[in-house]
Amino acid sequence: MAQGIRLTSSLSITNVVGGAMKPEVWASIAGLSGLLLGFALAKRRKTDTPDQKSAPDRFHGLDDDKSIRLWRRDGSSCTPSPVGQDHSRIIYGLGEYSQQSRVMLCMVGLPARGKSYITKMLTRYLRWTGFPVEVFNAGDLRRQEGHCGATADFFRDDKDATALREQVASACMEQAFMWLNSQRSVCVAIFDATNTTRKRRQAIIDRCRQTEGITPVFIESICDDEKLLEQNYSMKLENNDYKGMDPVLARADFLARIKNYEHRYEVIDDDEADGEIGYIKIFNVGRKVTMHRCTGYVVSKIGFYLSNIHISPRSIFITRPGETKDEAAGKLGSVSVDMTRKGRIYCRNLASFLLSRREEMRNAGDGEGAETLVLMGTSPVHGATLNELSSRGVTASLFPAMSTSLLNELDGGVCNGMTYDQIEAELPDVSEERQRDKLHFRYPGSGGESYLDVVGRVHPIIIELERQRQSVIVICQTAVQKCILAYFTGCPMEELPFLEMGAHTVTELRPGPFGCTAQRHTFD
Repeated sequence: MAQGIRLTSSLSITNVVGGAMKPEVWASIAGLSGLLLGFALAKRRKTDTPDQKSAPDRFHGLDDDKSIRLWRRDGSSCTPSPVGQDHSRIIYGLGEYSQQSRVMLCMVGLPARGKSYITKMLTRYLRWTGFPVEVFNAGDLRRQEGHCGATADFFRDDKDATALREQVASACMEQAFMWLNSQRSVCVAIFDATNTTRKRRQAIIDRCRQTEGITPVFIESICDDEKLLEQNYSMKLENNDYKGMDPVLARADFLARIKNYEHRYEVIDDDEADGEIGYIKIFNVGRKVTMHRCTGYVVSKIGFYLSNIHISPRSIFITRPGETKDEAAGKLGSVSVDMTRKGRIYCRNLASFLLSRREEMRNAGDGEGAETLVLMGTSPVHGATLNELSSRGVTASLFPAMSTSLLNELDGGVCNGMTYDQIEAELPDVSEERQRDKLHFRYPGSGGESYLDVVGRVHPIIIELERQRQSVIVICQTAVQKCILAYFTGCPMEELPFLEMGAHTVTELRPGPFGCTAQRHTFD
């Protein structure tokens, strides 16, 4: 099976999976095996790629202060593409599986219940997998229309206040429909508002029925966990409605706003819209998920993704395997196992770092997140790297390991074993095509891949990294690292090939309720 999960037969990994382990560790490994096997045949080769402009003038990197930054080639700083950027004309990767579906995702729930968090997660995921996505936030529109700083009185059942709120919500919804109607094929609009009444939801459904080819799906976020609510309240009190306001007064006003919503809140029932309503309910940010009448490629994909996300504390460590002599020489696709001295030194430093971080997370009370799994490719150098780590204390009992070909490096086809200088000299047309469009360029010959092929290949890895409540060390080469980092940092797809991934460096990702932080640890 070309892309299936495989347990290697080397002694070190056999010991890893054969030693005494806790039941929850076995459960994690079993879940990972099932997920990866289920996606083993999902890899798809594109035969046609759309014409694209030359490489963008921006690329992502990790700055010296160890935080994620975006830089222009002239050295000036800029930010990742905002939600408002036009993503209407480019469909990448898996988005091309579904050509006739326009989806209107409508958030439902009281304020501070995680709706915006879910919206951001979905936006990042759907864009990474290839779907044009745009977010339409009713609160943002209200503030833009001159109602920034609105007090709790604005959200009462008063006739005038109700009419004004409905006016803003309807205008925001119409913006979403205008955007959907401007799209040529598959796309997703996210209507981020409370939508807490049956009347409002029915109005959305009726509006969708007026336009052929738009499917409404409601995502209701329900949260009764006091700890999560306190975190959400703190974040909400930082928005522009409460800017410069006394924190005590701001909190009292916000809680009064919630009370006003609670009086008219109607949870979604199966019988709405004559039983035809499609919805996904999320309880306490992923602890429980239920779905009703969620069909079609895009909606099913969204439901599956939301069934796996959570905000439990843990780290994801992304690193290259130890440097080999072929890698040092710049050869593509090498399967050499002969490490350089720098490669062995890096493995030694990496082992010390991982053991230290594991102890720090245990002391910080990360619980299950302090337990760590190793996930790596099947190339010989991956096994050699694990053997080096094992000899330095990263043992089977502490760091159970699995290998999968899904994490192998981008396949260079006929260029495997060549350096870039050789390709330029011997295959100038191939070199020129690659420089013209690194995202879509696929190496010629049997097995040759593009970056977008790798994105499709590592999709089940992303789902597993979201699902896992334990920390995970991902050992993979540069192209695969870029695809994973692009997902977690929200890097625009056209800039993915220009992400900088330093040698002898570990990128530590910390997903959480307010986004994903990244830190670089370099061991030269």
